[in-house]
Amino acid sequence: SKLQTMATRFLVAAVAAFAHMICIIMMLIPAVKATTGVTRSTIINRRGADTTSITSSMEITAFGELEDGAQVTDECTYDGGIISFSHPMSLKSSDKFFSTGNLQLSAIEMMIDEINTSPRCGVTVGGKKHGIHLTTFGDDSSKDKVSAIVKNGMMPLAESTEYVGSYWVGPYSSGLTGSMSPLANSTDDPTAAKTVLVAGGAASTPVFAGNPTIFGTFPPSKLYLAQ
Repeated sequence: SKLQTMATRFLVAAVAAFAHMICIIMMLIPAVKATTGVTRSTIINRRGADTTSITSSMEITAFGELEDGAQVTDECTYDGGIISFSHPMSLKSSDKFFSTGNLQLSAIEMMIDEINTSPRCGVTVGGKKHGIHLTTFGDDSSKDKVSAIVKNGMMPLAESTEYVGSYWVGPYSSGLTGSMSPLANSTDDPTAAKTVLVAGGAASTPVFAGNPTIFGTFPPSKLYLAQ
């Protein structure tokens, strides 16, 4: 119908205008130098116990007047400091592992928010509360990108005095996780970070062999064929 044709033309024009606007914005954004980022064109998302995260805006008073008898949620105080969690993940829709990686990232973010918010207010160790800060690096579903992320992004976080502890989370797929597992805690590499890596998206035995502090959540892949 004529109405449908007009609606279609309007939608196409709107999409074209939006794409043009994005192009203009990208032209105005200065290029990130390799020395100040992980690698060029790397997406970096941060989430956690700080004033810019979702966890800082979830007080019950932010949703209007309190009902009778309701109590204001206590503000969290992390007297033990902040723990760093960092990981590569496929963040672009064009990435090979975007679909599964996006689901995995959503689950990790849900965990971070659940732990950081009241009444839990972080992880309690030695009677003190520790908040968790998550840094996610876009890996483009590339082994080379994962290696660059670990060396230029995650290792500096592990060495930072800003955090009282540092732990790594693996990306989706054994292939990508395998490219970072020796850098996490290889007994044969003196330059390894010697940190715990939770490999939630890997099942291949070589990912874990010789790396004593790398833990998986899947059954070993060799058991798949046995079944």
